[in-house]
Amino acid sequence: MKAFLHNHPQDVTEQELERDLAMVPEWRRVKALAYKFHSDRVLSVKAYLLLREALREVWGIDDDSEWVYNEHEKPSLKNHPEVHFNLSHCKTGVLCVVDDCPVGCDIERIVKTVKTDLCKYCMNEQEVAQIMDAPNPCVEFTRLWTMKEAVVKLTGQGLTTSLHDILSNAAVKDINIETIVDLDLGYCYSIATLK
Repeated sequence: MKAFLHNHPQDVTEQELERDLAMVPEWRRVKALAYKFHSDRVLSVKAYLLLREALREVWGIDDDSEWVYNEHEKPSLKNHPEVHFNLSHCKTGVLCVVDDCPVGCDIERIVKTVKTDLCKYCMNEQEVAQIMDAPNPCVEFTRLWTMKEAVVKLTGQGLTTSLHDILSNAAVKDINIETIVDLDLGYCYSIATLK
């Protein structure tokens, strides 16, 4: 498993975005330009460019392979079934993870407040207590959220499964989850891989 990270996407200028747009295939350019805001365009393009860098570095793939999607919209490369990847982004970071087996990742800005209703909606009772008892509940909520998202993206099921018990589910015993909290950059990310 190898992770590629782009920090400070919020600092990308219009000129840099124009340069990057010229480096992506037409279908990705159209997708990026469909976003209304500059920041969303940057995230779309940077995620693609990170994947391209990863494919070149790890597998020596230097083409713009066609993407295909499963029923839950998890992408894969049509001509390279040996390649597994996952992309995620937030306002302060873009993450691409590649592996030779399924992988999932999520990066999120650390929340500024923990909303009780949202917390109870997506966390089980033990996790809610863990969040509320943590020295920094905002960091703990974000950490657990990214872990859940990474597992869901690894399995390719999307948010069709209940988030409450996903980390205590028996299936998680076969999954490794690595989590990084970067307080300086204000984000947390998790990467889920099969054991």
